[in-house]
Amino acid sequence: MKKLLQKNIGFEFEIASNIGNRTLIKRFNEYTGWNARIGDDCSIDSEHLSHRAEIKTPPTPAAQSLRRLKRACKFFQDNDIVTNYTTGLHVNISFRKSGYNYDIDSTKLQVLVDDLKWLGKFDRIDNEYCESPKIHISEMICDYQTFLKRKRIKDVNVDDYISYIDQQVEEGDTELHDKYCAVNVNHLFEKSPYVEFRVIGGENYHWRLSEVERAIGDFSKAMDMSLGTRYNYLMKRYIKNMAGIEDKKTIKTIIPH
Repeated sequence: MKKLLQKNIGFEFEIASNIGNRTLIKRFNEYTGWNARIGDDCSIDSEHLSHRAEIKTPPTPAAQSLRRLKRACKFFQDNDIVTNYTTGLHVNISFRKSGYNYDIDSTKLQVLVDDLKWLGKFDRIDNEYCESPKIHISEMICDYQTFLKRKRIKDVNVDDYISYIDQQVEEGDTELHDKYCAVNVNHLFEKSPYVEFRVIGGENYHWRLSEVERAIGDFSKAMDMSLGTRYNYLMKRYIKNMAGIEDKKTIKTIIPH
């Protein structure tokens, strides 16, 4: 694959500490060089710590943002910041050439991102605030197969499945656009579009910089692959495998309810 397209990256750090928010964000910005904002986050289990917060950084060119990410993790380590199973590190990525953001095929992106791999690594598979889009796609495939059986339709192929999924997405009859989807594409429809990857987080995520960086690299690559038609074959391969479609256009249901 050719060199990745240029991106902007912003972060949302969910953390707990004994440092007041005003003091914490002042020190954080001085140390990292960001002009970040901070707010309370009641979804965090702070254990015996007094402050539960989310630090949100502005979008910054990727190389600069990753350098500051390293400094942010060091800041958290040096100031006894706590991250646990209730905290996430949301990664907001957009193309620097803004037109590309409007060309993203959101469903293809959700297929191409290996979110299950990283949800597993960060022990977030069962986290209700970052549900894998693969689960929702599997449910849609199962629903379509139920429809086909009821109508006794057998002569279908992978393009029929993709058309059905696209129709459900267009009609809004899907959880692929749920706020808590691990690959949240809702922000693509805003004035300044971006994708929110909610995959990273969990216990001591701020001590796992190398894994965080590798995950971000995967997210960035998948965004490039979601543009155009070059990687449509990967989308089709995934749907065929999930639906149990054989080359002779027969259907064998393998997805349990």
